[in-house]
Amino acid sequence: MKRNLYIYPILSALVFFILLYAGNYGPTKPSEAATDTTTLTTTVLQYISFSLTSGDTVPFGDLTPGTPIPAPSSGTIASVTTNAANGYTIGLHDGESGSNSSMTHTDDTVTKITDFTLGNITTPVVWGAGTGVGITLFAADTSKEEKWGTGTTYDDSNNKYAAVPETATTAHTVTGFREGADTSSWAFKIDVPNTQKTGAYSGTVTFTATAVLS
Repeated sequence: MKRNLYIYPILSALVFFILLYAGNYGPTKPSEAATDTTTLTTTVLQYISFSLTSGDTVPFGDLTPGTPIPAPSSGTIASVTTNAANGYTIGLHDGESGSNSSMTHTDDTVTKITDFTLGNITTPVVWGAGTGVGITLFAADTSKEEKWGTGTTYDDSNNKYAAVPETATTAHTVTGFREGADTSSWAFKIDVPNTQKTGAYSGTVTFTATAVLS
C-alpha cells in the first residue's frame, strides 16, 4: 500500500509535464483568416476647355463691292477638349440685333455691314448673290452637319453660309464622348453692295463651347 502512495504523485507529475510540453512545444494550430472590404466611390465632374487655335483674327483686306472675299485661308479652328459623356455644342453670336453684323465703321461708329442676306444658322445656303457677313463650317473632326454643304476648304464653292445671329445659337453639335481635342474649321465670307459707305470696318463674333451633360 505504501508503494501505491508513491506512484500517484509520480503519475500526476508526469501527466503535468506531458501537458506542459505539448502546450509549449507541440504543433500549433493555424489561425483562420478573416476578411472584409471597403467600397470606393467618386463622381468625376465635367471639364471643358475651348480655344480658337487659328484664325482668331480675320483680315479680309480691301473689299471691292460685288467681289466676295472668303477668309481666313487657314480657317478659324475651334478646338474643344471635354470629358462630357454626351459631347458638346458650339454656338455663335455677334450681339447685334436685326439684320446687322458686328462690323461697324471705325470712324462714324454707326454705319454697319449687314449680316449675310440669304441664309441663317438653321438653313445655310450657298453664297450666290448674297451680300453681308456670313459664316460656314467647312470641316470637322466629328459630325460635320449636312446643312453646311459639301465643301472641304475655306473657299469651296460648295460651302453653305449663314448670318451670325444676335444671341448664342447652336451651329455645330458633337455627340458622345471624345478623347482628346476635337476640332471644327470655320470660314467667313464678306461682300457689300455698291452703296456701302467707304472706310474701315471691324467687329467680333463670339464662339461658345458647351458640354452636353444629358
